[in-house]
Amino acid sequence: MHLYAAGFNAWKQLEFSPLEDSTEEPDDIAAFQKVLSDKLIEVQYADLTCTIVNTSTGLQYAGFDGEGIECRLKEGLLSSTAAIAGNGQAYDGHGVITQCAPQLTSTEEEGKAFSGMHDIIQLVAYETGFVALSRDGKVWTWGDERYSATLGRETTISSPAESPGLVEDLEDLPSGKIKKIAAAGYTVIALTEGHDLYAWGGHPARQPILHMLSGNPSPVDVEENDILDCSVGEMHMLVLTTRGDVYTIGENSNGQLGLLSQKTVEWVKVPLSPRGEAIVGVRAGQRSSFIVTKNAHPT
Repeated sequence: MHLYAAGFNAWKQLEFSPLEDSTEEPDDIAAFQKVLSDKLIEVQYADLTCTIVNTSTGLQYAGFDGEGIECRLKEGLLSSTAAIAGNGQAYDGHGVITQCAPQLTSTEEEGKAFSGMHDIIQLVAYETGFVALSRDGKVWTWGDERYSATLGRETTISSPAESPGLVEDLEDLPSGKIKKIAAAGYTVIALTEGHDLYAWGGHPARQPILHMLSGNPSPVDVEENDILDCSVGEMHMLVLTTRGDVYTIGENSNGQLGLLSQKTVEWVKVPLSPRGEAIVGVRAGQRSSFIVTKNAHPT
């Protein structure tokens, strides 16, 4: 398998084999480059300063320093049911979601516990809140009421913004239940079992990644393609279609789209067709992007 990366690289978070004794400032990567190869590659965590990848020989770190010390401090977030947002951190322990203030450690005694969500398989964070997905495809959101569009639901006295509430618009969808969620910045996306993509969110003072973005989950048309995988960064998004193509949209100030343009408001196909490799996954950091491939004809 192989990992390709593009985007913000000021902390060398896209370099898994940095040059020894290099004193030069690292450059952003403006076009997708192969940065790691192994029998197993799973991007476990990616943010502005750090990337953690699971390989056949264990975790590989990139960013902040050559020893990956900064990355190791974030290993507690590698669980699919642990996440951190600008307004706190949350995790699922023993079937109960617990949210803690940023300055506190994640212990049940110090945090606020939320019940009523069962069998959570994924927990993600955006700038001002959280999204949880259960095994039966139900989606809950909670966060700051000032940015209510990111909740994707109505807030009431009985279902306030700061407590988990069910996103009812994602119930009984024509292409099946939600199987994956992703969030970053002020954007949330959800993918169904039938390969349909939904998105919601937005910031009142920022141009949204998608022109159709609002406070209600809406279907996303990516050149009429079915979507196999998806991810979202601070101000960009990338998807993998069932045909094996990667499309991207949004800001490109650090080269995170792998394109020449500074930004794009339309979906653009990424010009990456590695010989003998099939694209199997995508992942976005805040201002970076990752594409995972495997050998199409393994020996």
